[in-house]
Amino acid sequence: MSDNIHSIEQLTFMEVMNILMRWKKTILLNVFYISLLIAVISLILPKIFTASAVLMPPSSQSDVSVLNAFSESELPFGGLISQSEEETMRLIAILKSRTVMETVINQYHLIDFYHSKNIEEALESLSDHVNLEIEEEGTLSITVHVSTGWLHYEKDEIEARELSAKIANEFVNQLDIVNKKLQTEEAVHQRRFLGERYEDNRNDLIKAEERLKKFKEEHNIISVESQTKAAIESAAALKNQILFNEVQKGVVSKKLKSDHPEVISIEDELNELKNKLYEIEYGKTRRMESEDNLFPVLSEMPQIDADLMRLSREVDIQNTLFIYLTQQYEDAKIQEARNTPTIQLLDPAQPPIEKSSPKRTLMVIVMALITFICTSMYALFQEHHHRIHDMS
Repeated sequence: MSDNIHSIEQLTFMEVMNILMRWKKTILLNVFYISLLIAVISLILPKIFTASAVLMPPSSQSDVSVLNAFSESELPFGGLISQSEEETMRLIAILKSRTVMETVINQYHLIDFYHSKNIEEALESLSDHVNLEIEEEGTLSITVHVSTGWLHYEKDEIEARELSAKIANEFVNQLDIVNKKLQTEEAVHQRRFLGERYEDNRNDLIKAEERLKKFKEEHNIISVESQTKAAIESAAALKNQILFNEVQKGVVSKKLKSDHPEVISIEDELNELKNKLYEIEYGKTRRMESEDNLFPVLSEMPQIDADLMRLSREVDIQNTLFIYLTQQYEDAKIQEARNTPTIQLLDPAQPPIEKSSPKRTLMVIVMALITFICTSMYALFQEHHHRIHDMS
């Protein structure tokens, strides 16, 4: 065989053309009959009609949340929003689910249409005739192929056209129903969880505010900065007065005896000033009456300031969390109660005008070309064989 092919390759162009011209009638007849046969077969082949529905890429699992009114700088907790591609894959998973598939099958009696024995075979047939694809633009297309039978009537074609569009649109409808149900269930669980967390946070906020209030009452805190400044000024004034009284006592003591009423009065005033200064710096003495201090005790100010900052920070944290949970809780209640479509349909499926396959013209052209090549090769081999036979 290889020697024959090699010999044929050595034929000149004119020799090949002469051989083909001698076999022209045979070649043309073969091409004609094969083309005619393929044309007839294509006429009785089942026709496939294709309808497509196109969905817009989802922006997020739910619409813009009320939380978007807050900037990231105001909320320390970043909102988690599903990416478009992830949400699209989620929609595809819903479309491929048994729930959606069985609903479509039962809706249009596809067990009988596919001549299936049971629902399992119908599911396989439907899966084979449905294509889910993410386009370059990010849209999701639902393509449904419906074929007629062999030697079908025109009404069968009309039914196939309409059925392809109906199935594609039913997939969109079921996708919206299931997706809405899932989102509602998710919103219900989220609302319940947020409701419980909201109540816990509200109680925590009340407790934190009560602790801060009690702390301020115990330490007579109105404004730490201004009260500390006033306490320091009062302590300085007392120290100046104490120094003045000590000088006055020294002067009077040189003139009068220690039991003189004036000396005793100066000493009593000096002791009272020292007690007041001690009260400001270290708190009340035991011998003094138990009454509230006018100013915070200076020796305790660092600890008081640290405790106050800690309690205030806890209130701020609980309050920020309270604002966040309140908005989340309200948003979850809105999501639970809403009943709007969750799917953005860009192009609904329309009954196709033309069949998608078989491609009759292409089939005839391809088979005619194959027949021409095969017959031509046969003619060349036959001519070569006769030449070898004549030479021998």
